[in-house]
Amino acid sequence: MIKGAIAAIIGAVVVALIVLGIILLFFTELIVWLAALFFAWIFIGALIVFLIAFIIAFITFFAFFYYLAEKKPEIKPGEYKLEKEKGKHE
Repeated sequence: MIKGAIAAIIGAVVVALIVLGIILLFFTELIVWLAALFFAWIFIGALIVFLIAFIIAFITFFAFFYYLAEKKPEIKPGEYKLEKEKGKHE
């Protein structure tokens, strides 16, 4: 019985200290400062990811047209047969 009461008192003191710590951090605006710093880093990270994706898309766009301009079909002389071609109704 005594151990349970002592544990309850210690638990209440720990919870009170945690709440007091959070309140003190809030009133010293440390939480607001940390939140602003966190969101600033998220914004910078999102900007970096966007720039990387934009650069990759930009390079891919021009590489695609370069590939289309440079790709020429190879036509080799020979006998072509359509034996293995499937028709519409087969």
